[in-house]
Amino acid sequence: MSKRKIEVKVNMHSQKCKTEVLKAVTKVAGIDQVSVELGKQMLVVIGDVDPISIVTRVRKIGKRADITYVGPVKKPDNTKPCINPCQIMYPPPACNDLCPMVVVGYPQSCDNGSCFIL
Repeated sequence: MSKRKIEVKVNMHSQKCKTEVLKAVTKVAGIDQVSVELGKQMLVVIGDVDPISIVTRVRKIGKRADITYVGPVKKPDNTKPCINPCQIMYPPPACNDLCPMVVVGYPQSCDNGSCFIL
């Protein structure tokens, strides 16, 4: 088996339910990551594990569990280049020591919009 993402709808209504579900599921071998969204009543398991074994463990503690998604793990796309690269304008060289050189920076989208002037 290969690593995959499994989403299971679980009948949970309190923090106690969430803790019980986490304790039951984390005992299954092959799990890399487990998360629970109490508001959405959703259990997400990532790893090399059978979805049926996850549902079986949850049902053993008396919770209703339904598989909603089984598929490949999407890797985060952190390789996106900066959309607006920094644009620095250099004025022509100073004619003498009386005219200082000025560098102006523009905000970048990957720099949280900060602006700098040197």
